[in-house]
Amino acid sequence: MRNTNPYGAYRGFVPQQTGSQQPAYHAVPPSTQTRNANQPVNYSYNPGQRGFSNPVIQQKPKKKKKKVVLTVFITVLALVAIGGAIYAGMTISRDMAEKQRISDKVSPYDNLYCPGVYVDGISLGGMTPEQAMNSVQSQISQRHDAWQVQLVFEGQTVANINTDLLNMNTDQAELNALMNDAWLQGHNGSQADRYTQMEMLEKNPYSVYTVRPEGDTSRIDSLLSQLKSRIDIPAEDAQVLAFDTTRVYPFVFKDEKVGRSLNTEPLKENLYQMVSTMTSGTVELIPEEVRPQTTVADLQKHFALRGSSTTPIDKHSTEERNLNIKRCFQLISGTVVQPGKNFSFNKTVGERSVMNGFYPAIEYVNDEHTIGIGGGACQASTTVYQAAVRAGMEIVSRRPHSDSVSYAEYGKDATVYMGGKQIDLVFKNTTDEPIYITADVVTDPDNLSRLMTKVCIYGADLGNVEYRLETKTIEVLPSLMEPVYVSEKENASSAKDGCIVDSYRVTYTDGMETNREFLFKDTYNPKPEKIYDPYMAK
Repeated sequence: MRNTNPYGAYRGFVPQQTGSQQPAYHAVPPSTQTRNANQPVNYSYNPGQRGFSNPVIQQKPKKKKKKVVLTVFITVLALVAIGGAIYAGMTISRDMAEKQRISDKVSPYDNLYCPGVYVDGISLGGMTPEQAMNSVQSQISQRHDAWQVQLVFEGQTVANINTDLLNMNTDQAELNALMNDAWLQGHNGSQADRYTQMEMLEKNPYSVYTVRPEGDTSRIDSLLSQLKSRIDIPAEDAQVLAFDTTRVYPFVFKDEKVGRSLNTEPLKENLYQMVSTMTSGTVELIPEEVRPQTTVADLQKHFALRGSSTTPIDKHSTEERNLNIKRCFQLISGTVVQPGKNFSFNKTVGERSVMNGFYPAIEYVNDEHTIGIGGGACQASTTVYQAAVRAGMEIVSRRPHSDSVSYAEYGKDATVYMGGKQIDLVFKNTTDEPIYITADVVTDPDNLSRLMTKVCIYGADLGNVEYRLETKTIEVLPSLMEPVYVSEKENASSAKDGCIVDSYRVTYTDGMETNREFLFKDTYNPKPEKIYDPYMAK
């Protein structure tokens, strides 16, 4: 087959120029001719015949350099132009492909909602506006019919909220606006803008819910208000009902009561949200606890045992003497001393007389045992004195006996007398709160056959502080006196040394001594021997 490229069948062609003639194409066929090596040989080719003509020896023309440079320059320009055209063509092709890719993604949704758009949980992607609206409205209608919220309190349903109660229906204008906003997702701007929006929707879907359906939400407010009035219980503070001295702990309290209050504000917010999203469910009504301001424990801090004392009643004490002690305590027990006020034994107990409930009994007067109305009152006053010191009361007036007594150590006794020259026991309540006194004759727990006195003083709690009554003998006063004869056998006694005793109120904090307050210096004179003389009795 003949090659249609007239130049392509031959190898080694080189374009040449000879003067003003058109370029002739020459070849160098094999030849055995001899020639001058420096002289060119021109073999002419005639397209009309095959082969080469006779060689013609020609003179070598002079080269024209400027035209060669121009030719190269033109060639380069042509190549650049061709390359530019190719590049431009390629760019145009890519742009067209990109536009086509964007159009392929965007155009199908020109009249449809874009994928990744949700209203009330419904995927609207691929729906026409009419289809989308119908789907949303249909779901709203179904939810309206099925929607109900149960209000439960302590396991019981106390109210139901439904569309009928609220006269509920959806505002069409607001629904249209919401659907329009959903439509704009992926439909804003150019196709490139829409493409970007659709890409974003694939990563972050657009999801909204229909606005709160129209309804009379004031009915929710009214319903919650009614439920609150039924559920709420006010807290009640503890109270002191009685100061009952017959009890071991003499105070009777009314217990505090914890109240409850239904906070309706967060409930409203929750119910409004359930209405707006048409979410059915159960809402438990859990009231908040309302603590009382005062509890029994709080009150007990103001009615705490501050100090107490007991003294043993001698087994030889007569029934009348014991009754006199009890009578004193009957008149003392239940006494309340207000802050800054004094307690007076004589004023509280009153005259020791038969009319006042006292009996004749042995009492100690002027160093002699004698029968008197109210004998035994001094043991009652001694017990009150010791309790007052331990309760932290200020001792205003107190006198010791002139001799030792069987129920108290030296320096820890307090005598009283209602004769012409009164001797009284007085103390002052220096606390900021009232104090309460109980007193009684009780059985000794360590010896059930013996009685003892017991006085307790209550008031503001001392906490970790304790007061004690302590004494110290400063001097012993020996008895060097002559014996004395007495006419009463019961007054006979041996000689007895006297003493000088200091008494202190000692403060202990957490068991450690923190203060020592001097109270009294008592002198107990020595006693001579007392000898019973039966002849004196005659």
